[in-house]
Amino acid sequence: MNVSSWTWIRARKWRLLLVGMILLLMISPIHEVYDRQDNAITPLTAVVLLAVIFGTAERRVTIRLLTALTLVWLVISIATDGSGLFAGPSLVAPLLFMVLLAAIFILLVRWLVRAVRIDAEVLCAAICGYLLLGMLWTGFYAIVVKVRVLTHHSGAFVSAATPQLALSDLLYFSYTTLTTTGYGDIIPRGPEVRMLAVMEAMVGLFYNTIVIARFVGLYGITTPPRELVPRNETPSAQDSRD
Repeated sequence: MNVSSWTWIRARKWRLLLVGMILLLMISPIHEVYDRQDNAITPLTAVVLLAVIFGTAERRVTIRLLTALTLVWLVISIATDGSGLFAGPSLVAPLLFMVLLAAIFILLVRWLVRAVRIDAEVLCAAICGYLLLGMLWTGFYAIVVKVRVLTHHSGAFVSAATPQLALSDLLYFSYTTLTTTGYGDIIPRGPEVRMLAVMEAMVGLFYNTIVIARFVGLYGITTPPRELVPRNETPSAQDSRD
Protein backbone atom coordinates (compact mmCIF):
# COMPACT_ATOMS: atom_id res chain seq x y z
CA MET A 1 0.00 0.00 0.00
CA ASN A 2 1.54 3.31 -1.12
CA VAL A 3 1.39 6.68 0.62
CA SER A 4 -1.45 8.08 -1.50
CA SER A 5 -3.66 5.04 -0.87
CA TRP A 6 -3.03 5.20 2.87
CA THR A 7 -3.83 8.94 2.86
CA TRP A 8 -7.08 8.24 1.00
CA ILE A 9 -8.04 5.60 3.58
CA ARG A 10 -7.26 7.90 6.52
CA ALA A 11 -9.35 10.71 5.01
CA ARG A 12 -12.35 8.35 4.82
CA LYS A 13 -11.74 6.43 8.02
CA TRP A 14 -15.24 6.79 9.47
CA ARG A 15 -16.90 5.78 6.21
CA LEU A 16 -14.74 2.67 6.03
CA LEU A 17 -15.44 1.88 9.67
CA LEU A 18 -19.18 2.28 9.09
CA VAL A 19 -19.11 -0.03 6.06
CA GLY A 20 -17.02 -2.58 7.95
CA MET A 21 -19.34 -2.59 10.95
CA ILE A 22 -22.43 -2.97 8.79
CA LEU A 23 -20.81 -5.91 6.99
CA LEU A 24 -19.93 -7.52 10.33
CA LEU A 25 -23.55 -7.20 11.42
CA MET A 26 -24.83 -8.61 8.13
CA ILE A 27 -22.66 -11.74 8.32
CA SER A 28 -23.27 -12.31 12.04
CA PRO A 29 -26.06 -14.90 11.45
CA ILE A 30 -23.42 -17.14 9.82
CA HIS A 31 -22.13 -18.82 12.97
CA GLU A 32 -19.09 -20.39 11.32
CA VAL A 33 -17.64 -16.99 10.45
CA TYR A 34 -17.14 -16.05 14.09
CA ASP A 35 -16.88 -19.42 15.83
CA ARG A 36 -14.21 -20.95 13.60
CA GLN A 37 -10.83 -19.71 12.47
CA ASP A 38 -11.24 -16.96 9.89
CA ASN A 39 -8.19 -15.29 8.34
CA ALA A 40 -10.13 -12.85 6.13
CA ILE A 41 -12.25 -10.82 8.55
CA THR A 42 -9.50 -10.20 11.11
CA PRO A 43 -6.88 -8.60 8.77
CA LEU A 44 -9.50 -6.38 7.11
CA THR A 45 -10.79 -5.29 10.50
CA ALA A 46 -7.23 -4.56 11.61
CA VAL A 47 -6.63 -2.33 8.56
CA VAL A 48 -9.77 -0.32 9.32
CA LEU A 49 -8.81 0.03 12.98
CA LEU A 50 -5.30 1.18 12.06
CA ALA A 51 -6.74 3.76 9.65
CA VAL A 52 -8.90 5.15 12.45
CA ILE A 53 -5.99 5.17 14.90
CA PHE A 54 -3.55 6.93 12.57
CA GLY A 55 -6.22 9.35 11.34
CA THR A 56 -7.59 10.32 14.75
CA ALA A 57 -4.99 9.86 17.49
CA GLU A 58 -2.80 12.92 18.05
CA ARG A 59 -0.07 11.72 20.40
CA ARG A 60 2.64 9.41 19.13
CA VAL A 61 2.49 7.40 22.33
CA THR A 62 -1.20 6.71 21.76
CA ILE A 63 -0.61 5.76 18.13
CA ARG A 64 2.23 3.38 18.99
CA LEU A 65 0.35 1.79 21.88
CA LEU A 66 -2.87 1.20 19.92
CA THR A 67 -0.92 0.02 16.86
CA ALA A 68 0.99 -2.50 18.94
CA LEU A 69 -2.26 -3.64 20.58
CA THR A 70 -3.89 -4.07 17.17
CA LEU A 71 -0.99 -6.12 15.84
CA VAL A 72 -0.94 -8.32 18.95
CA TRP A 73 -4.69 -8.86 18.60
CA LEU A 74 -4.23 -9.71 14.90
CA VAL A 75 -1.54 -12.31 15.61
CA ILE A 76 -3.46 -13.95 18.45
CA SER A 77 -6.69 -13.98 16.42
CA ILE A 78 -5.06 -15.74 13.48
CA ALA A 79 -3.13 -18.17 15.69
CA THR A 80 -6.19 -19.28 17.69
CA ASP A 81 -9.60 -20.60 16.73
CA GLY A 82 -12.36 -18.13 16.01
CA SER A 83 -12.23 -14.77 14.28
CA GLY A 84 -10.90 -12.96 17.34
CA LEU A 85 -13.85 -10.57 17.43
CA PHE A 86 -16.28 -11.85 20.04
CA ALA A 87 -16.20 -15.64 20.02
CA GLY A 88 -13.61 -18.32 20.50
CA PRO A 89 -12.40 -20.86 23.03
CA SER A 90 -9.93 -18.32 24.44
CA LEU A 91 -10.89 -14.99 25.97
CA VAL A 92 -7.60 -13.24 25.13
CA ALA A 93 -8.45 -12.14 21.58
CA PRO A 94 -12.04 -11.06 22.38
CA LEU A 95 -10.83 -9.06 25.39
CA LEU A 96 -8.19 -7.32 23.27
CA PHE A 97 -10.84 -6.57 20.67
CA MET A 98 -13.05 -5.05 23.37
CA VAL A 99 -10.19 -2.81 24.50
CA LEU A 100 -9.64 -1.70 20.89
CA LEU A 101 -13.33 -0.93 20.44
CA ALA A 102 -13.36 1.13 23.63
CA ALA A 103 -10.25 3.04 22.50
CA ILE A 104 -11.78 3.69 19.06
CA PHE A 105 -14.97 4.95 20.70
CA ILE A 106 -12.98 7.39 22.87
CA LEU A 107 -11.08 8.66 19.82
CA LEU A 108 -14.36 9.00 17.94
CA VAL A 109 -16.01 11.03 20.70
CA ARG A 110 -13.00 13.36 20.93
CA TRP A 111 -13.04 13.79 17.15
CA LEU A 112 -16.76 14.60 17.16
CA VAL A 113 -16.34 17.17 19.92
CA ARG A 114 -13.61 18.95 17.95
CA ALA A 115 -15.48 18.92 14.63
CA VAL A 116 -16.16 22.40 13.24
CA ARG A 117 -18.69 21.61 10.53
CA ILE A 118 -21.16 18.90 9.55
CA ASP A 119 -20.13 16.77 6.59
CA ALA A 120 -20.30 13.12 5.51
CA GLU A 121 -17.44 12.11 7.81
CA VAL A 122 -19.13 13.66 10.85
CA LEU A 123 -22.41 11.89 10.11
CA CYS A 124 -20.63 8.56 9.56
CA ALA A 125 -18.67 9.04 12.79
CA ALA A 126 -21.88 9.63 14.76
CA ILE A 127 -23.46 6.47 13.34
CA CYS A 128 -20.26 4.51 14.02
CA GLY A 129 -20.34 5.60 17.65
CA TYR A 130 -23.86 4.27 18.05
CA LEU A 131 -22.97 0.96 16.41
CA LEU A 132 -19.81 0.71 18.51
CA LEU A 133 -21.90 0.91 21.68
CA GLY A 134 -23.97 -2.05 20.54
CA MET A 135 -20.85 -4.06 19.70
CA LEU A 136 -19.18 -3.16 22.99
CA TRP A 137 -22.14 -4.43 24.97
CA THR A 138 -22.28 -7.54 22.79
CA GLY A 139 -18.75 -8.27 23.96
CA PHE A 140 -19.76 -7.66 27.57
CA TYR A 141 -22.66 -10.11 27.23
CA ALA A 142 -20.41 -12.69 25.54
CA ILE A 143 -17.88 -12.43 28.37
CA VAL A 144 -20.60 -12.85 31.01
CA VAL A 145 -21.95 -15.91 29.19
CA LYS A 146 -18.44 -17.40 28.98
CA VAL A 147 -17.68 -16.72 32.65
CA ARG A 148 -20.98 -18.27 33.74
CA VAL A 149 -20.22 -21.39 31.74
CA LEU A 150 -16.72 -21.66 33.22
CA THR A 151 -18.03 -21.19 36.77
CA HIS A 152 -20.89 -23.68 36.23
CA HIS A 153 -23.59 -21.10 36.88
CA SER A 154 -26.98 -20.96 35.19
CA GLY A 155 -27.30 -19.34 31.76
CA ALA A 156 -27.11 -15.57 31.47
CA PHE A 157 -30.18 -15.36 29.24
CA VAL A 158 -33.50 -17.08 28.76
CA SER A 159 -34.66 -17.32 25.15
CA ALA A 160 -38.06 -18.35 23.85
CA ALA A 161 -36.58 -19.37 20.48
CA THR A 162 -33.44 -21.36 21.26
CA PRO A 163 -32.00 -22.96 24.42
CA GLN A 164 -28.45 -21.76 23.66
CA LEU A 165 -27.77 -18.27 22.35
CA ALA A 166 -25.35 -17.70 19.48
CA LEU A 167 -23.35 -14.54 18.79
CA SER A 168 -26.02 -13.27 16.42
CA ASP A 169 -28.56 -13.58 19.24
CA LEU A 170 -26.33 -11.51 21.54
CA LEU A 171 -25.98 -8.84 18.85
CA TYR A 172 -29.74 -8.87 18.38
CA PHE A 173 -30.36 -8.49 22.11
CA SER A 174 -27.73 -5.76 22.40
CA TYR A 175 -29.19 -3.55 19.70
CA THR A 176 -32.79 -4.07 20.78
CA THR A 177 -31.70 -2.97 24.25
CA LEU A 178 -29.65 -0.05 22.92
CA THR A 179 -32.61 1.22 20.91
CA THR A 180 -34.96 0.48 23.86
CA THR A 181 -37.07 -1.74 21.59
CA GLY A 182 -37.09 -4.79 23.85
CA TYR A 183 -39.20 -7.44 22.12
CA GLY A 184 -39.01 -9.70 25.16
CA ASP A 185 -38.04 -12.91 23.35
CA ILE A 186 -34.63 -12.86 25.09
CA ILE A 187 -34.65 -12.12 28.82
CA PRO A 188 -31.50 -11.41 30.90
CA ARG A 189 -31.11 -13.57 33.98
CA GLY A 190 -28.83 -12.62 36.82
CA PRO A 191 -28.09 -9.26 38.45
CA GLU A 192 -24.95 -8.52 36.44
CA VAL A 193 -26.63 -9.14 33.08
CA ARG A 194 -29.66 -7.05 34.00
CA MET A 195 -27.48 -4.18 35.16
CA LEU A 196 -25.50 -4.34 31.89
CA ALA A 197 -28.77 -4.14 29.95
CA VAL A 198 -29.96 -1.13 31.96
CA MET A 199 -26.62 0.63 31.51
CA GLU A 200 -26.70 0.02 27.75
CA ALA A 201 -30.16 1.54 27.42
CA MET A 202 -29.14 4.59 29.46
CA VAL A 203 -25.85 5.10 27.57
CA GLY A 204 -27.65 4.83 24.22
CA LEU A 205 -30.23 7.40 25.28
CA PHE A 206 -27.64 9.90 26.49
CA TYR A 207 -25.47 9.33 23.40
CA ASN A 208 -28.32 10.25 21.06
CA THR A 209 -29.16 13.32 23.13
CA ILE A 210 -25.58 14.59 23.19
CA VAL A 211 -25.00 13.95 19.47
CA ILE A 212 -28.20 15.76 18.48
CA ALA A 213 -27.28 18.72 20.70
CA ARG A 214 -23.81 18.79 19.14
CA PHE A 215 -25.24 18.75 15.61
CA VAL A 216 -27.61 21.59 16.44
CA GLY A 217 -24.68 23.62 17.75
CA LEU A 218 -22.59 22.90 14.65
CA TYR A 219 -25.48 23.79 12.36
CA GLY A 220 -25.91 27.13 14.11
CA ILE A 221 -22.19 27.87 13.70
CA THR A 222 -21.81 26.81 10.07
CA THR A 223 -25.07 28.32 8.78
CA PRO A 224 -24.68 32.08 8.14
CA PRO A 225 -27.58 34.25 9.31
CA ARG A 226 -29.85 35.65 6.64
CA GLU A 227 -29.99 39.40 6.15
CA LEU A 228 -33.19 41.02 7.28
CA VAL A 229 -35.13 42.49 4.34
CA PRO A 230 -38.30 44.57 4.79
CA ARG A 231 -41.42 42.79 3.63
CA ASN A 232 -42.41 45.53 1.21
CA GLU A 233 -39.05 45.52 -0.54
CA THR A 234 -37.30 42.90 -2.59
CA PRO A 235 -33.54 42.22 -2.17
CA SER A 236 -32.84 43.69 -5.63
CA ALA A 237 -34.68 46.89 -4.76
CA GLN A 238 -32.76 47.25 -1.53
CA ASP A 239 -29.42 46.68 -3.33
CA SER A 240 -30.22 49.30 -5.97
CA ARG A 241 -31.15 51.78 -3.27
CA ASP A 242 -27.87 51.20 -1.49
